Amino acid sequence: MGNEAKYPVTTEIKGTILGVYKVQDRGRVQIPPEIRKELNVKDGDKIYWIRCFDGKFTIIKAQKIG
Repeated sequence: MGNEAKYPVTTEIKGTILGVYKVQDRGRVQIPPEIRKELNVKDGDKIYWIRCFDGKFTIIKAQKIG
C-alpha cells in the first residue's frame, strides 16, 4: 500500500467505504470479502449491477425467478 494515491471521501458518499480496488483486465473487479459474506456470494454465483435513478449503482446477488 505504500505508494498508492489517497482517495478523498466526499459528501456524495453516503455509507462506509470497505476498500478501494483496482479494475483489472477485461473490467474485472474483486468483491471485498465483507460484501461477499454479507451477500452470501460464492464462486460461480451471479450478481446484478443496477443503475439507480439517482445515477449511482447498486450490486445485489441475482436470484432465480420461479
